[in-house]
Amino acid sequence: MTLERSKLLNAIGSNINDYPDVAERWRAGDPTVRALITSIVETVVWLSRDNDVNIIEPFIKSKDRTIIADAINKGILPVATPCQHLITIENNSDSTVNLSQGRQIDDGTGRGWRLMAAVTLNAGEVKKVLAEQSEIIRLPIIIPVNEPFYSVTVSTTEDSYFAGIAVTNTTTSEIYQHTPKFMNAGAGDAVFSLHSDDLEAISITFGDTERVGKTVQAGETYEVAITQCYGTVDPNSLKQASLASIYTNDETKLNLYFQSSDSVRAGANPLTVAQLRLLASFPSVYDRNAVFMGNFDFLVRWHFMKRFEYMAIWNETTNEKHYGPSLDAINHLNLTVVPKSAGEGATLTEDIRQLVAKADSLLDGRVRIKAAVERPYQVTVSGRLAAVHDIAAVKTQIKELLLASYGKGSLAASHPNIDGFNLQEIATRIRQDIPAFQDRISDFTVSGEGAGSSIKPHQWVFLSTSSITVNLTRTADTGGALWNM
Repeated sequence: MTLERSKLLNAIGSNINDYPDVAERWRAGDPTVRALITSIVETVVWLSRDNDVNIIEPFIKSKDRTIIADAINKGILPVATPCQHLITIENNSDSTVNLSQGRQIDDGTGRGWRLMAAVTLNAGEVKKVLAEQSEIIRLPIIIPVNEPFYSVTVSTTEDSYFAGIAVTNTTTSEIYQHTPKFMNAGAGDAVFSLHSDDLEAISITFGDTERVGKTVQAGETYEVAITQCYGTVDPNSLKQASLASIYTNDETKLNLYFQSSDSVRAGANPLTVAQLRLLASFPSVYDRNAVFMGNFDFLVRWHFMKRFEYMAIWNETTNEKHYGPSLDAINHLNLTVVPKSAGEGATLTEDIRQLVAKADSLLDGRVRIKAAVERPYQVTVSGRLAAVHDIAAVKTQIKELLLASYGKGSLAASHPNIDGFNLQEIATRIRQDIPAFQDRISDFTVSGEGAGSSIKPHQWVFLSTSSITVNLTRTADTGGALWNM
């Protein structure tokens, strides 16, 4: 980029002599000339970089930087889902103990939890109460200037992820609402928007009273409440717990602990680059517009991809194509979801229903659930190997590679595959990752079930050990000696 910038500046220095008055001011460093031309140079430099990337990746984004850039443009935020778990509390004291909502609790590894409801325990009583692995950090912000679309950047503490952000104008006691990209917000509304430039820190942007939202005023004080968590929590690490602070002697006699069967919601980390690559394949028209053509797949996958093994959501048109016409399907969505944690199926389903209703109120209570049916996909790999390769070892390598890439728990098997898996993609992966097929002698072909196979949205398609067939033989030039002594 530095080289491109210098070339542009040299070209300007050579051609600006056609305008003697401007050239003199340019060489003298007149800011009115320098500022204009330099800003144009910077714009051209960055546009040329984008063009280079677009030439390399016109359709499928594969480089990390372009995937992250696409996620930023789509407004995807580095947000995690906090784990929720019932915690058992035993009162071994002789008095009644009250614990308020929001009371801080530490588990055995030092992670902070909050009680989601108040609880009162009589002497000798045992109760369970919902707790969430999260903590709230409150940051005071004093506005220095009156500025439209004023922005402030916030971050979490080390190793923590964002789980939520709330903004309050403490000067006027006004609570601000999060409105993505200020959509449907009017002038003077107390709203804010969030965006991220690196998928790590988050910037809070206020509005402009003349156009959308409110302009912040100098001297006003705002409080930003950041809810942060550690995302995924290993359930095997949840044993004993304790109050973070002790206020009475009776609280020292409380016994707090987790039970493995009391998990309510498994935590989830922010989306990885591999998962963002899948979202990058969606057209930008679906950005924040789930109701376009009834496509809610992008919206649900964006918010809950870390919490399910497989998810399919389809409208009545798709339903009629695969299942035939039905009066019950009119003005309804259909959902099939397989949660990563078996115990949170009902919770995840309800969260998806609420998200759909928030995107389109007409579908509130109109999401039909269809149970998932496992559907192993038949794939055959046939090939010829040179004599230097061990056939049994190569067969094992192929099966392990395909199971890792297309088996249960893989990203490729987490979305509907109505036409089966992309055989060209499978072949490319085998050639890249199996050394035996990287010489100029060995060769292979990949075949699937063909066009006659019928796959429906509720069928969870994946590769299994029994659905992968590998047929390998030696090449024609492999055999005995061509001459004898």
